[in-house]
Amino acid sequence: MSGPERDVAVSVREATRTHGTVQVLAATSAEIAAGEALVVWGPNGSGKTTLLRLVAGTDLPTSGSVHVLGSPAFDARRTRREDIAVLLDGLSSYPDLTVAEHLALVASAWGRRHVLGTRPAPSVDDALDAAGLTRVRDQYPGELSSGESQMFALACTLYRPGALVVLDEPEQRLDAAWRQRCRALLLAALDAGRTLVVSTHDRLLRAALVEDRTDGTRRGVQIELAAPAR
Repeated sequence: MSGPERDVAVSVREATRTHGTVQVLAATSAEIAAGEALVVWGPNGSGKTTLLRLVAGTDLPTSGSVHVLGSPAFDARRTRREDIAVLLDGLSSYPDLTVAEHLALVASAWGRRHVLGTRPAPSVDDALDAAGLTRVRDQYPGELSSGESQMFALACTLYRPGALVVLDEPEQRLDAAWRQRCRALLLAALDAGRTLVVSTHDRLLRAALVEDRTDGTRRGVQIELAAPAR
């Protein structure tokens, strides 16, 4: 007797991407259910960011297919915009709004729909505290250090409702203490039923996102992309 059918959130089937004559992503396949993590790792140039762009719907595969939330990813980017939160190329921010005001703007924009997975969104102050940004809550984006800027971008992205969250190396420029906070934030998102697609070089983050839960259920899977031919 077969088990219950999985609610597939992300399906990548033999997806490739070629720019001109250069293949930047070799044929790649992966599948995760809603509420799971897909962790992508490998050396620089192996196609991690390219794969995330395909999942986020900002690029099209040269061959194969990428589906998210039941639709081709490129279509879902338009038709399911409210369900997909993405951090790929840094955060677009307003130079004259403070860190706290950026999160308050997100909360105001979504109103009663400001729910993160199965949980109501925390207050702005609680979200900043979880990200370790309370000290800089009244500073402007241009006044932040590189590590503070990265954590600010991650906090804003996770504060936005989205059943699917796509993150490219969220640990970059973070010291050990903030990397620990980063892991905690992503695990909390998973535990709230959100689906994550994350590229990372951080072994501790990778291990945390694919470790089974205490009840034996799968938290996530990982795929290693091969080094490019040079």
